[in-house]
Amino acid sequence: MRRRGVILVLGLGLWLADGLVGAEPGVPVWPEGLAKERRALLDRALAFLKANPEVPYKLGSADATGMDCSGAIYFLFKEAGVELPRSAHGQYEWMKREGRLTEVPASARKADDPVFAKLEPGDLVFYAHDGPDAPAELRVSHVHLYLGKEADGHAIMIGSSEGRSYRGKKVNGFGITDYHVPAAGSKTRMVAYGMPKMEGGGTGK
Repeated sequence: MRRRGVILVLGLGLWLADGLVGAEPGVPVWPEGLAKERRALLDRALAFLKANPEVPYKLGSADATGMDCSGAIYFLFKEAGVELPRSAHGQYEWMKREGRLTEVPASARKADDPVFAKLEPGDLVFYAHDGPDAPAELRVSHVHLYLGKEADGHAIMIGSSEGRSYRGKKVNGFGITDYHVPAAGSKTRMVAYGMPKMEGGGTGK
């Protein structure tokens, strides 16, 4: 009989079986130097998900009875002592005024584009409609919280969505989903990322 053990890496539970080490699904492995403000925010988001695994997507709501994408971000940051605007576009505009964003050019269509070199777990990622039917003026339509990468390098984020997926499985409501940069020709594109100033003055930078 093979033994199955449990090890800890950076405070995250991993399993050991058949001579291979693999991460629990949906568990990010954070770099050792990740700022405490970021860790605290991410820990809070994951703890909320663990305690409330079936929060549905609910347009216009921002609590445990249901959340839309910006409602989830508003809720998580309010719990951390930071009051953000309620809408995704409002959050984007507020962070832009505060100088907390890295703008993503429309030409950036791959995750290895140099513009994403500064992306860290704890950053908000903002998306907008793209293509011929998109508004002439930029209007952010979606926001999620970047969690980082799992042990196998798979990038993930957390928030509330209606139809996004995690490793091929659809997610409806608050949960973990695949992080991706929309390819050229997609109906959406990423427009910016960054982390708001946290209570006490920290930004995690």
